[in-house]
Amino acid sequence: MGGTAQMSIREGGRPLGRYEDVGMPDGTLPVRVMMRRTGRESIGCDFHWHEELEFYYVAQGGVLLLCGGRRQWVRAGEAGFVNWCQLHRGVEFLENTCHYIIQISPRLFAEETILPPGAKAPCSYLSFLIAQGNRAPLPFSDAPALTGALRELIRLWETDGPAARLERKAAVWNLLAALANGLIAEAGEGGAPDAAADLLSLAHVRSLLLFLSSSYQEPELVALPALSRRFGLSVPYLCRIFRQHTGMTIVSYLQELRCAQAAALIQEGTSLRRAAELSGFQDYNYFSRIFKKHTGRSPLSLTKEGRS
Repeated sequence: MGGTAQMSIREGGRPLGRYEDVGMPDGTLPVRVMMRRTGRESIGCDFHWHEELEFYYVAQGGVLLLCGGRRQWVRAGEAGFVNWCQLHRGVEFLENTCHYIIQISPRLFAEETILPPGAKAPCSYLSFLIAQGNRAPLPFSDAPALTGALRELIRLWETDGPAARLERKAAVWNLLAALANGLIAEAGEGGAPDAAADLLSLAHVRSLLLFLSSSYQEPELVALPALSRRFGLSVPYLCRIFRQHTGMTIVSYLQELRCAQAAALIQEGTSLRRAAELSGFQDYNYFSRIFKKHTGRSPLSLTKEGRS
């Protein structure tokens, strides 16, 4: 694809599947709590990933999350969890939705350890989370300790008092403990991670994600043999570690990125065939099938004609 097409994507579309550098307002307590009000007409966020742990708590309505290749509604009173470097986006909202997003930097617990069942020695909290990969339940509908910890953290963030900062710190650690206990209960015996192997494979996946997010519209660059040559890793190994850490295949991830880009371009007025081409699809009929598979609607439905 030539330079003109590349420029039109970057000028007209939004960067998709991107790494998000989350800025924390307080370096000594690297936690951010945000409240969002949305409705059926609200546009979800782009496909992205970051190093911060992210929790969703829905106070009213519902949020459809795409996380690790799974689509799941998180409804009022429920919580969702997005693991470290896990691909995700909010896709759809119920009317009059009020939800909270809590992000916690791994810097906060970088030195903390945990002793999973069956482990001979403690491992780092972060390594334990990485080993869980995509196993965390979404939503946490049957985890009262975790949803309770989230509600308390939100309450403290919205109130002030003489010991507010200490109380907020305690609430964050209580939430991290509730998360660990919930994941240990899910993992059972054998939940101890191979920390070195997980960190190495995650480093490979992070590099792969960054490359795919900038090159997904170039089919010849993102074919599996080309990726294998570029990263010096075998195709089976690349596929295995990508699925381990994202819950998706490389092909499915590329399709998600391309469909999201095509949807953005169509909504901006780009013709259907041109949007498919700029998003990396070489055949329009194939694009139409894949788009409907991933979004549940046809590309035409996003045009003015399709909406009328």
